[in-house]
Amino acid sequence: MFVNPEVAIDSLPAAERVAWRPLDSRYLSRVLVGRVITWLIVLCAAGVVQGLLTHFGPPWATQPLAFALLSALLCLAALRGVLWPFLSVPRCGYAVRDKDILYKSGVLWRTNQVVPFNRVQHAINGHTPLDRYFHLATLTVYTAGGAGDLSIPGLGEEVAERLRVYIVGKLPGVAEAEASANTSPRPEPPAGGPLA
Repeated sequence: MFVNPEVAIDSLPAAERVAWRPLDSRYLSRVLVGRVITWLIVLCAAGVVQGLLTHFGPPWATQPLAFALLSALLCLAALRGVLWPFLSVPRCGYAVRDKDILYKSGVLWRTNQVVPFNRVQHAINGHTPLDRYFHLATLTVYTAGGAGDLSIPGLGEEVAERLRVYIVGKLPGVAEAEASANTSPRPEPPAGGPLA
């Protein structure tokens, strides 16, 4: 007979404390430079569009109030875009444990992602031009099914590569292959050198 008893919340094991590691200190500068470049392009494009509307557009586009309102909205959005990383970047972090990797992010809506190594298919490091300038990388961990993929931006290049190698080494097929390679004796080279 099927039995499905209720579990008392007090009997569940306590969640362990995670020692979160912050992202690389250069990541805030990288995000700020990217945002400033993006908003300079947007504001220049808005100025060109406003100039075209003033000369060739409908009558409402030539009203100073419409231009002032549009400019104020764009400037507020740009200010928020440039200031937000000061809140969001310090709240990001990652942790590596024996059986999984974790990443936390978010200011108002907090997210904690956990990817067990037995679900990982492969891991790669990516670099945008700005990442390369700041010597940063984004570690992307791909899982079976793709629903639980994890990206950790703002890692130093060396740290990202060390994490990638560690994660790939934890993959089930790789771990067994390395274990058998370490225990099996290496074949002796043929007599007379490698070209004999």
